[in-house]
Amino acid sequence: MNWSLLNVVTNFNYLRYSLGIAMMFNGFPMIFFIRDTLGVGPANSVFTAIFFALALVLMLPLHLFKRLYMPNVILFNLGLGFLLLTLYYFFFMNAAGKSVADIGNYVFTFGFIILLMHVPNDVKDTLIMVFFLFSFFTNITLVYSLLTDPNWQPGMRAAVSFANEGAQPGGNPHITARNGVMCLLSAIMMLGTTKGLFTRLFLFFSILFGLGVVVISLAKSSYLGLGIAATAYFIFRFKFSDLASAVSNAFKFRNMIFIIIVLVAINYFLSRYGDIWGLLLNYWDVFEARIMDVVFTSTGVKLSDTADVDYSAMGRVSGFGEFMETLFSWDVFLGRGYKSDYLDVPLLEAWVSHGVFGFLFFAGFNFFLLVFSIREVRRNTNPLASFLAFFFLSMMVLLATGGRPYDIAFWFPYCVMIRFLGIRYLDSYKPSPVVRSLKPVTT
Repeated sequence: MNWSLLNVVTNFNYLRYSLGIAMMFNGFPMIFFIRDTLGVGPANSVFTAIFFALALVLMLPLHLFKRLYMPNVILFNLGLGFLLLTLYYFFFMNAAGKSVADIGNYVFTFGFIILLMHVPNDVKDTLIMVFFLFSFFTNITLVYSLLTDPNWQPGMRAAVSFANEGAQPGGNPHITARNGVMCLLSAIMMLGTTKGLFTRLFLFFSILFGLGVVVISLAKSSYLGLGIAATAYFIFRFKFSDLASAVSNAFKFRNMIFIIIVLVAINYFLSRYGDIWGLLLNYWDVFEARIMDVVFTSTGVKLSDTADVDYSAMGRVSGFGEFMETLFSWDVFLGRGYKSDYLDVPLLEAWVSHGVFGFLFFAGFNFFLLVFSIREVRRNTNPLASFLAFFFLSMMVLLATGGRPYDIAFWFPYCVMIRFLGIRYLDSYKPSPVVRSLKPVTT
């Protein structure tokens, strides 16, 4: 973690690029805090549009359409193909209506892709640092929102309560959990390249902070997503030689001081706030009960005496029935049209709404994202690419558990992955040395 990258005088352009990308990538938690907790701006989609427009303005380059950088070509073609296909359906096969919000989503998504093509590769070190600081600060705003919310009590799901009338009660805990995952993963990626003792302590605290936010959000998809990311790490990157090296390094003087400080801090925290540990265990019990409910709803197998029907999972089960009806009808080829059915399973909805070509584009895009993510987990080329790889693995569960295939909550992160995941970076590319033979000069 290089604090000198925050120098506005020497790194202004990369900082504004990075802040704009972070606002697009993970802006919803900050939007909810400013709009609903602080009460700044209208409590509707107008404020969201202003926020994202500001992010795009920050990303405007001085060389617009004069200098472009190569994205991941495979991801770019598949992603753009799906977006253009759904845009065609939006205009010509749409029974749901052409809302302003949907038009805005397409405008922001295409605008974000275009501006990302102007961002240099060298921004990667600044970008991962801004990702971390942005998500860490957003976690702090969550704590403030919960402490000032009279309706929130310990044991409830952690989220910023919406201020607009008729909104979802209790806010959106999945947005909260995603920000916690982002803080946790970005801190882990920078921890391995950080040497300063106090900076390492700060990153270690941020990892625990992010994990705590994920736990109290009670978002099952984030729990499972982190499990998938951890499994991928142990399968593709972990080596027993690294474990032996870590154990030997732990006995070095500086590392021993670091470990002692961490253990003393944890012991002090638990002795001073022991009820928080009990609260976290209670959150785990609630999560376990919800998993049992999902298993019972999906399979009919009752693994615990208290298992009950999970109505959220029941909606996805019924959505699978809609998919099967489409599969055995003429709609299997062209689909039923834009937003024809809400299945809450993006992979299936891509087929139901947009036919076999929509499914192939969307599923193919995510398949190659998985391939490039696994390859990056194995190679570990740089912290930004590794972060994006693990972040995709953590959000991969949502493809079967929540959202729609064209949600900007998917596509804003997808755009960044198209630009920065699986490409050849300048500093990792080492051209072969040119061997020149010397010949005697003759006259």
